[in-house]
Amino acid sequence: PSEALAGFWRRAVSAFLDWLLVGIVAAAIGDLFGVEAPSPPSADGDGVQFQLAGTGPFILVELAYFTYFHATSAGQSIGNKILGIRVLDADTGRSMPYVRAFVRALMSNLSALPCFLGFFWMLWEPRKRTWHDMVANSLVVRTTAYPPGEFGRLAH
Repeated sequence: PSEALAGFWRRAVSAFLDWLLVGIVAAAIGDLFGVEAPSPPSADGDGVQFQLAGTGPFILVELAYFTYFHATSAGQSIGNKILGIRVLDADTGRSMPYVRAFVRALMSNLSALPCFLGFFWMLWEPRKRTWHDMVANSLVVRTTAYPPGEFGRLAH
């Protein structure tokens, strides 16, 4: 039912919490290996320059984080758990396998590229799916309608 689908703001706050956590962990890992965190664009005499070297730890931690948590029996990241939502296989209503959770995490980076259009797509898509939901054939639902399995436990 449409009322069971997670709305934009609930998903946005959940993503913000997750990205904050991923950023902290990635910065700690990057610091451990001597990789500087990415800095915002800076203007100098030669124009605007971007420092992208530090994005490697963030992307790796992000992919591992979302792949692991969305493939558990709960289908929830930490931000999802706090906001009462979870990710399901759209066909079976069960947890996603690791491969599809990884594809979903990878595609979420592409959803962000054109001004986050892939994320905003859920505002007019009937099943409130983002581009990464469509590619991975997943739905994000409220846990009140679809209670999760045990948080952090691997799915069968």
